[in-house]
Amino acid sequence: MSDPRHIERVFLLFPPIRLYRETMKLVFSPLGVSYLASFIRQDVDVAIMDAVAEGFDHEVELDEDFISYGSPLSEIRKRIEAFRPQVVGITCLFSSVFPVIRQLCRMVKQVDPNILTVIGGTYPSFLPEHCLGEESLDLIVLGEGEDSFRDLILRLREGRPLGEVDGLAFRVDGKVVVQPKTRWIADLDTIPFPARDLLPMEVYARINVPHSLSAKEKLNTPLITSRGCPARCIYCSSSRYWGHRFRARSPENVLDEIGELIERFSIRELQFEDDNFTANPKRAKAILQGILDRGYQVSFNFPNGVALWTLDEELVELMKAAGCYEMTLAFESGSQFVQDHIIKKPLNLERARRITRLIHQKKIRTNAFYIFGFPGETREQMQETFRFAREMKTHMAYFFIANPLPGTELHRLAREQGILPDDFNFENLTFTRSVFKPGLFRPRELERLAGREFVKYNLRAFFRHPWILFKKAIVDLLLRRPRYTLGLLIRVWKRNLR
Repeated sequence: MSDPRHIERVFLLFPPIRLYRETMKLVFSPLGVSYLASFIRQDVDVAIMDAVAEGFDHEVELDEDFISYGSPLSEIRKRIEAFRPQVVGITCLFSSVFPVIRQLCRMVKQVDPNILTVIGGTYPSFLPEHCLGEESLDLIVLGEGEDSFRDLILRLREGRPLGEVDGLAFRVDGKVVVQPKTRWIADLDTIPFPARDLLPMEVYARINVPHSLSAKEKLNTPLITSRGCPARCIYCSSSRYWGHRFRARSPENVLDEIGELIERFSIRELQFEDDNFTANPKRAKAILQGILDRGYQVSFNFPNGVALWTLDEELVELMKAAGCYEMTLAFESGSQFVQDHIIKKPLNLERARRITRLIHQKKIRTNAFYIFGFPGETREQMQETFRFAREMKTHMAYFFIANPLPGTELHRLAREQGILPDDFNFENLTFTRSVFKPGLFRPRELERLAGREFVKYNLRAFFRHPWILFKKAIVDLLLRRPRYTLGLLIRVWKRNLR
């Protein structure tokens, strides 16, 4: 037993983003801290600060590669001092954000050394020992956080030992203790809807640069209807993060949340952020049919990607009828060999071709994701991807360079093969440059390929679909944020000339 701690107020922070300069700034309501807030608000007084939304226009030049954007530390400090929390919880969405979190934890301890600093997210969940090397960070909640975070708060209050909290990392006498995540919430319907009433919902509508870069409606919001994905793609950590299992909310629960979004927040567009919304096609069809049956007048898209191997004609028709106007198609590779033997994605490219044609016949806009430069991938296989992309004729396409993200099979293989440089640092990862040791590919070869294919592809797409690209690239981005967008385009162009 330890002494009980007075835990009355919890301050949850979505921190400023540290961003590679060739990446677009985004803002959308953070679901992680919103779910945590809804889960613990019956036990403590809870506040959320979305520093990205509140300080979207505040940018700091960090170095030649990175900027940060979001509320300045002085403003975050004022909010913490005013709220007087006993616990500050911070989201670590990407490894590149951890340098910001270091600063934040140190600042919190300056406000009051007795405030407990807690973080969660993929990076600290997969590398807790490394992250707890920062002395100002007290605890890490691993993986799915609602049950563990609430259990942590109650145990601190009651003076009970933390050694029984599932999925928690902390220090004891200077040594890091990591209690693995072993339990997950079986029934996701038991989790209250995200505490959006604690978020600046009007700010998201005003800025309106969501995950999909642009939106059909100003009043839009992300939501998630499931956790995890049954696939085991080597470049993705989602399966491991969610416990190598796919869990889904019931159609009725999802539809009730959509109803609340419409009635309470006047939402007119949904952005489904599931890792695999259609993993259970029967459930997906029930949600879509429910939107129609309840008379919900909404538009929606899938900026995080859809799994093409789960789609059929009935499902695509229901999507269109229910309000789907755009899909992101996660092809990743146009080489069947790479699909089967390198990235282990369960996608048959012939089926993908058929489904893509069907989606276009239904007049649904399409974006595409492609990743290349995997260890073992040849130049000819990359060219297969580029040819496949041109064949698919999606309205936009994005070309990313393979990188070994924390918790992925790709990172494990890269370490085993000794192809990571001695100075490899997760915190500087970006999808626009390769971190692998020089070998098969010449220095900067992949970077030039990514930039050139992006420019060439989307120039062709502009002539095929001029209004769609004009609205998305010119109206929604360039005219609304000319300085930032032009700077981004110039940086990409310069990279292509190197």
